[in-house]
Amino acid sequence: MNTEELTNKLKEYDDIGAFIQENENAFDDNAFKNYLEELLRRNDTYIATLAKDSGVSIPYTHNLFSGRRNAPRKDILLRLAFGLKLNLDETNRLLTLGGTAPLRSKVRRESIVIFCINKGYTLEQADELMHHYSLPTFQSV
Repeated sequence: MNTEELTNKLKEYDDIGAFIQENENAFDDNAFKNYLEELLRRNDTYIATLAKDSGVSIPYTHNLFSGRRNAPRKDILLRLAFGLKLNLDETNRLLTLGGTAPLRSKVRRESIVIFCINKGYTLEQADELMHHYSLPTFQSV
């Protein structure tokens, strides 16, 4: 059952407890962790390589993959997106599953991030462009 179907079903309930009990198998409490693992497999890379490419510490990255660390900051998720060379849709899904809002082109800094993702820029190239426009870089945040 997809999210939209589950949301529509939820509208029919007056008791959240009954909804949760009757739909227990529909919940994906590990969606963020599972998506990270899928991305790692799809990119045929290792956690240590991702940590290096994204500028996120190896222990922190391991904790994300083990599920011991939840709700990272948006910039950490964006670093991972650059490290995994994700496209915009994949990046926004990672952000959403990680508990943050998708990128918005109406926010100047996020417009630059979107541009960089669409052009296949590295994290360092994105930082250079943000620095050029006097915006916080990933290194400075």
